Amino acid sequence: MSTDNVYRHFYRTARLGATELSDGGGPFGFDITTALEFDILIERYQCDAVIETGCNMGDTTEYLARAYPGLTIVTCDVVERYVETTHRRVGYMPHTVVELADSPDLLAKYKDQFRCPLFYLDAHWYKAWPLQRELALIDNGVVCIDDFNIGDPAFGFDAYDGIECGPAILSPFRDKIPHFYVNNSKALHELPCQQQGRRGGKAYFHVGPYTDHMAHHRYFERRETPEAG
Repeated sequence: MSTDNVYRHFYRTARLGATELSDGGGPFGFDITTALEFDILIERYQCDAVIETGCNMGDTTEYLARAYPGLTIVTCDVVERYVETTHRRVGYMPHTVVELADSPDLLAKYKDQFRCPLFYLDAHWYKAWPLQRELALIDNGVVCIDDFNIGDPAFGFDAYDGIECGPAILSPFRDKIPHFYVNNSKALHELPCQQQGRRGGKAYFHVGPYTDHMAHHRYFERRETPEAG
């Protein structure tokens, strides 16, 4: 998809999450550089689906559904009113699936239905943090973990019960994730980010026998997965 098309769909998506989220809502927390990063991954890896965990009010879901009508867009949440709102926004589009479900259950149901899904792991709000269960299930595709500590104070990250959403969370999976990439905060993107508040860091990697398309792209900065302990 062209940069113009990313721009057009991104800024035409309503920010219904503005009253709920610290970043003011919008697709990818209103950070268009993330939309550009996703676009590169979808193109280079030829992804045939995006599986999102934690749709909230559906801002990112609607952007993805409009921007990628040729991909299946699957999303879920554990909050019924979020699911209802998101379904109203995208449910009429035949390539979308919106479910009231715990994210590991959603991944278990859909992960093997696509050749190369892009997993957007953003279910980071509630006490039962599902990230490690999600990572244990993924054995094929491209992955983005949201709100990840990339080591740059300009980018926020989450923590739960003293456990940081950062590199150490990947250590138990080092055999299948020997290295990963973070969004390169110094990269020149084709479109400037208009988010003046909180921006969340991202971790990216692929699982499975794929060419490493992130290795030589300026958007991504390689990191080695630390050993456990």
